[in-house]
Amino acid sequence: MLDERLRTRALLALLRRRAREHDLGVAELPGRGKGSHRIYALVDADGEEASRITLPDHRRELTWTVLRCVEAQLAPQLGDRWMEER
Repeated sequence: MLDERLRTRALLALLRRRAREHDLGVAELPGRGKGSHRIYALVDADGEEASRITLPDHRRELTWTVLRCVEAQLAPQLGDRWMEER
């Protein structure tokens, strides 16, 4: 887990970087979110969805709960503790 809270934009940048390391991509699923939330999917080279997460679409920092849930949801594809700097 990170030592600091991130904003949605920074988390997406980190997610895209880690996904590239595992030959995956990040795609937003337009029209699928609810309210001010957007849904993003990890996709492989064939376009098959590996996992999906929901992130709020605001500029405030994400809560620890959201960060923990995102890290746990994507751990099977990106490895444990994928959010930590290497």
